[in-house]
Amino acid sequence: MMLATTLGQRSNTVTGGGGSKKTGAPEMMRSQTQTQHSSNSQPRTSLSRRASLALRRGFADADDTEADTENTNDHDGDYDGTKETTGGEVLPFAMNDDQMRQLNVNELGFSQEENDKIVHILCDFESGFSLMLDRIKQNMHSCKEVATFLKKRATIEEDYGRAMCKLSQSILNSKNDDGKKGSYSDAWKHTLSLHDQVGENRIKFAQTIASVAEEVSTLHKNTERSRKQLKEAGYKHWKAVHESENALEKAKSKYESCSEDWERAILTREQVIEGGSTMMMPNSAPIRGASGLAKSLSSLHIWKQATTTTNPAKVQKQEDDARTRAAIANENYKQQLGTTNHLRSMYFQTHLPRFIRMLLETNEACDHGLQTQLIKHAKDLEDALMIEAATLSPIDRDKIDSGIVKTMEHINNIGDFEQYMMAYFQNTKQLQKSDYQYSPYSMSPEAFSLAHPKPVFGLDLSIVCARDDVQVPTIVDKCIQAVEKYGLRTQGLYRVSAAHHAVQKLRGVLDKDVDKVNLDEWAEEISVVSSALKLYFRELPDSLFPKSMYHAFIDAAKIEDERMRLISIHELVNQLNDAHYSTLQALIGHLHNVQQLEAENRMGIQNLAIVWGPTLMDCPDASNFEPSELRLQSRVLETVLLNFSRIFEL
Repeated sequence: MMLATTLGQRSNTVTGGGGSKKTGAPEMMRSQTQTQHSSNSQPRTSLSRRASLALRRGFADADDTEADTENTNDHDGDYDGTKETTGGEVLPFAMNDDQMRQLNVNELGFSQEENDKIVHILCDFESGFSLMLDRIKQNMHSCKEVATFLKKRATIEEDYGRAMCKLSQSILNSKNDDGKKGSYSDAWKHTLSLHDQVGENRIKFAQTIASVAEEVSTLHKNTERSRKQLKEAGYKHWKAVHESENALEKAKSKYESCSEDWERAILTREQVIEGGSTMMMPNSAPIRGASGLAKSLSSLHIWKQATTTTNPAKVQKQEDDARTRAAIANENYKQQLGTTNHLRSMYFQTHLPRFIRMLLETNEACDHGLQTQLIKHAKDLEDALMIEAATLSPIDRDKIDSGIVKTMEHINNIGDFEQYMMAYFQNTKQLQKSDYQYSPYSMSPEAFSLAHPKPVFGLDLSIVCARDDVQVPTIVDKCIQAVEKYGLRTQGLYRVSAAHHAVQKLRGVLDKDVDKVNLDEWAEEISVVSSALKLYFRELPDSLFPKSMYHAFIDAAKIEDERMRLISIHELVNQLNDAHYSTLQALIGHLHNVQQLEAENRMGIQNLAIVWGPTLMDCPDASNFEPSELRLQSRVLETVLLNFSRIFEL
């Protein structure tokens, strides 16, 4: 209370620059309080924080440019934003404002109202400026990608067209006379001329593609230049505001430091001049509402008792100097605050919207230009294809017969061949067609037996049995006897196949004269004999279960009731012809003997049915064969094996 009373009663002279003015302490404190209140009532969002993301994203690759800063000491609070320079204000593609306004906004994609709304939204976010820069960069990448594609496409089309023309001309101008004549020769020459026209069309199309590619490339360059210029100009304004904010922070720090020095001088003078010895007790509470140095001294309990040896005049001089410095710092702080706020206001309300709008217009112009060129390329492509189609197949009735299809249809192969034949026979003699008399060669008995073997593989069962006058083919009897004599205890019998070359060797021997083959010589390779037996049944023209009865056997296998299934299969087996019935009986009897030694050869009824089912049954229509029928084939053979004696009535 004593300090506040003293400050309210005193007035001092504050000197600044070349003049002086009377400033009362209450007025000074009030001005300071109002300045702080003004600053606190409208929180200042630092531009460095608002634009940090834009700086990292949008200006990371910008060239370092020196921003022109305003000399804040050369003017008062008034600020003329028109005096700022942007380092070359450039609208998209170097257009001025009038030219840009004359553009049809609808052609660029957005209406004026939509543009204003988008600009307003972008200005409310830190990344608005960098968003537009990134979007334009995407557009630039798309333009570059399209231009690269079209340039390569133009090269391909040109190379194709020139190669087609060169090929057609080389064959047309060829002096090779070895080809066919007549209608074919005429049609072929016309076809080559059509190919030559196609090549010329492709060359023209390549030129249109190259033109579009050049336009897109120019669009890319213009967009890149505009983006760079707008980016540098925007960064220059941002940098000016950022530097002004830094200057404001320094002015504020200077102001607060001088104010603390003045406060300390006031307290010292108060103790010395007023003669008070106010030493606070250690347990006394801090002064309510105190701030700055007084609050610090109150909290730390370090008030010192003034001594009578202090010079009052010197103390007063120190207080006056501190007040003068505080006043100057206060004026500089308020002036810098006004300047910074004005710069920020100009940036956020004028410059930033203007640059975002120009970036948006640049982006829309690039969008529109790229789409326009793509549409042009699409139309050129359609036209080129239509021209090529009309060349190959004319729509005009007068030229419809000159199409490539009609040309080929007009080739008269019979007439050309007759002309060729008449020209060819002019210098040839007629053939003598009388028959030669047959004179047979007398062959030795040994050679005759080798030249006329008794084949068994690949012949129908009925034919072999009738030829050899047997009920069961000899090869089946011999193989069964050999297997039962030497291989019933062989593990994996009929499941493990022998080497292919060994089986083919035995097949060749059996196919010459099976009666003379002694299978005892193959006792050490009994798997070769078993594989040869399976091969014989596999190569039958009509499988052991005939193809004509295949579906009947499959339907019988589908019957779930075992007794009814047995009856159905038994009836079908009885319908087999004699050769098939006798051979099936012999084979099933042999497999019955094999499964009786299952403990040694590991070949039970199920394993034998799985191995032999697909071998003995062949689907007549392979295209309609279902994999599930493999299980039914095995069930047929399993039923026959389980009921061997009943089916064959033994």
